[in-house]
Amino acid sequence: MKFKFNKNLDYQLEAINSIVEIFDTGQNVFGTETIIDKNKNALFENVKVVKNVLEIEEARIIQNIQAIQKENKIELSEFKPVGGFGSSVLGTVPLGGVVKHKRDWDFSIEMETGTGKTYVYLRTIFELNKKYGLKKIIILVPSVAIREGVLKTLQQTKEHFKEIYNIGYDYFAYDSKKLVKVKSFAQNLDLQIMIMTIQSFNKDANIMHQMPDRFNGEKPIDLVAMTNPVVIMDEPQNMESELSKSAIKDLNPLFKLRYSATHKDKKNLMYVLSPLDAYKQGLVKKIEVYGVEESDPGAFMFKVKEIRTQKGESPTAVVGVEVKNAEGQYVPKDMIFKTGDDLERKTFNSKYANLYINEITAQYNHVELSNSKYYKLDESLNDNREAIFRTQIGETIKAHLNKQKELGDKIKVLSLFFIDRVANYVDGGLISKIFEEEFGKLKNNYDQFRDLDANRVHNGYFACSKTKGEKVYKDTKGDSLDDKEVYDLIMKDKEKLLSFEEPTSFIFSHSALKEGWDNPNVFQICTLNETRSNMRKRQEIGRGMRLCVNKEGNRIYNERINRLTVVANESYKDFVSSLQSEYDEAGYREMPQTSNARERISVKLRKGISAENEYFKELWSKISKKTKFSIELNSEQLIENVVREMNMCETGNLSIRVEKTFVDMEEGGKLKTVYIGESVGERITSSVRIGNILERIAGETGITKKTIFEILEKIDNLDLIFENPEEFIRTFVLIIQSEKEKILINEGLKYYPIDDAWQVELIFEDLETYASKCIECERSAYDQVVYDSNGEREFAENLDNRNDVKLFVKLPPKFVVETPLGKYNPDWAIVIDDGNGSKLYLVRETKFGIDFENLRLSERQNIECGRKHFDAIGVDFEIAQSKELKDLVK
Repeated sequence: MKFKFNKNLDYQLEAINSIVEIFDTGQNVFGTETIIDKNKNALFENVKVVKNVLEIEEARIIQNIQAIQKENKIELSEFKPVGGFGSSVLGTVPLGGVVKHKRDWDFSIEMETGTGKTYVYLRTIFELNKKYGLKKIIILVPSVAIREGVLKTLQQTKEHFKEIYNIGYDYFAYDSKKLVKVKSFAQNLDLQIMIMTIQSFNKDANIMHQMPDRFNGEKPIDLVAMTNPVVIMDEPQNMESELSKSAIKDLNPLFKLRYSATHKDKKNLMYVLSPLDAYKQGLVKKIEVYGVEESDPGAFMFKVKEIRTQKGESPTAVVGVEVKNAEGQYVPKDMIFKTGDDLERKTFNSKYANLYINEITAQYNHVELSNSKYYKLDESLNDNREAIFRTQIGETIKAHLNKQKELGDKIKVLSLFFIDRVANYVDGGLISKIFEEEFGKLKNNYDQFRDLDANRVHNGYFACSKTKGEKVYKDTKGDSLDDKEVYDLIMKDKEKLLSFEEPTSFIFSHSALKEGWDNPNVFQICTLNETRSNMRKRQEIGRGMRLCVNKEGNRIYNERINRLTVVANESYKDFVSSLQSEYDEAGYREMPQTSNARERISVKLRKGISAENEYFKELWSKISKKTKFSIELNSEQLIENVVREMNMCETGNLSIRVEKTFVDMEEGGKLKTVYIGESVGERITSSVRIGNILERIAGETGITKKTIFEILEKIDNLDLIFENPEEFIRTFVLIIQSEKEKILINEGLKYYPIDDAWQVELIFEDLETYASKCIECERSAYDQVVYDSNGEREFAENLDNRNDVKLFVKLPPKFVVETPLGKYNPDWAIVIDDGNGSKLYLVRETKFGIDFENLRLSERQNIECGRKHFDAIGVDFEIAQSKELKDLVK
């Protein structure tokens, strides 16, 4: 097969032109300059060097830059004057001399991974040559994987570019053993493209900085510098160290072009194709996330994420733990701990009973607990590691086989696995063992794979090192193909890898393939890490975002086919949250409107309304009455209710759970997930520890041990406690709390009017807010209505426009009803004239489009307390769900 390239993609042409037009003078003055080195050294004496030259005024460059940025809706670059830059020729540095105050020119292009960034900068090279005659190009890359990817793209596009430009050119990867290529780069009159890793010349010990015999005392890098090369930086965020910057400066570049999806330093940003742009235009795959995590509420969670040190203070640790929130739910949370902290007291979770922070050590990056266990930074002590691995691998294989079944023999499917420890894969490691077992079990359901040996369908590439001058590719299982063969297959031979004749379709790697390596037919990515991956999510998913190709090499644009499945070793919520944070950090999300401090205003009760407005006076006389409450708990009723609810409960088996979601991107760059379904993976086998459940449940519910014992005696499914003790206990506690509060609020809670009332002047104070959060309403008791949401704004507008509404007020925060759960502040008070000479005095809680039963328990209970209070004082209280006031009066 041969990859086909489209020369007419608008977004790619826009990115190319955004660079080429920077140097447009309107006169098309261009060329290179051939110079003679009068060096005293015999080898270099009278040597011709072909160098890049651009004749253009600095002011014109700046003018062009800002015009392009304006056209592309990018913030304009600002330029400070550089003294002494009087030359109108860019790049004419006298041999052996230095131009002082010369401005360094950097230009950045930002394109989402998978949209053809490499193609764009390669074609930009040809356009710069065509329009300005520039011939000396260096492509800098931060890794071998990216270098191989660039070389492969140059090979694949050779016929394509020849068809468009029909010029002679040469490209090669810098090799310190082939310095003759460096000399040819400097002297050849054709377009020359040299690909170099930053590591090959960023140290004095590198051959480029030495004086090899065949160079007669000169440094190869000096010859390169004479050419004033155009330097293209692929993934420049990985070349930002002072060492790298100094090395690049030694190349004496004419200018630098920076290409990345994840810039850290956006120098003179010229073009942006954001993730949202790529998503909306169908230029990348859509994403599904399978979140794989333990369904074991009893599992001990303690993950050290950061150790902080500050001079003169003891170190602290940021740790992922499980906390019990105000709703009684157990949720993961990152908390800051210091030495001596009581874990149970800080988390409200009995799982951490009798555990303290014994020591936090920055030197060794670990936290010691009082039980003498050490937890290292980013390390998970997970007893269920093998079950998690097996579930992830099994889900990835199933997704792969199903995808291949769907696509038939038209498109070959690849899956990519990222792992943390190479030892888990090579030489029959745990991961390769699990893979072959799971593939062996699943393949019989698929005709295309039934006859394939599991050992033949997977291989890996992890790193490249040198031993005694010989390359060693740490890239195979250690028992199949020759190492070099596998390296070439994964890193170089994309076409072979995508052929159905080649059985390899599952690829395992470390961080070696995190950037630069791209194969369009990666449809599944699995993060098989013993810890949560430190690799950024955009790097992980970036390996599979490119649109797929069929076996003829034609790009496929079908959105149904182009779906990337990410099997993550964390919940889908955590994965998507991290991805959203990266998009936000990169500035892709539309920022919410911020309120300007200068717009801060004071909202006041209308002058004289409390003394002169009859509607307000009557409303206030109705709703301002105070009450008191009493509560009584019927223990027999509680026992009966809890037993009934517990008998209907089932606990989940201890297992690895897989939650499956489709990730959609909305306007503004906000990610949302659409639930697909869930499945159960490997079962977890572990010893069961029950503990003193009477004491624990009594402590968490406030119910006597005697009552708890009576409930346990009467329930029919007590045996569930041995299947999943933690879930059983947590469910038991929640049911007791819920039923207790139901009885207290529905039956045991009584409100009584008392001879007291709220005073207007104590409740209706001026409210400080922002103009953007207010609207003027004629029928409001305040001169403006403060709203918390668009729904409340519409509700207020509709009240103001309704003729039978004589007065309304958004009740201020100080207007509260006392409840056993705390203070409750209802939303609105309204006066309506029914047209028959009667007035309706209403209090309304607004919950637009939300069923009462779907509210949080505490919120429902507070509202029910409010209902009892207003019933006691004779005021009509209801929940309004319609912004259009359809249910205002019932």
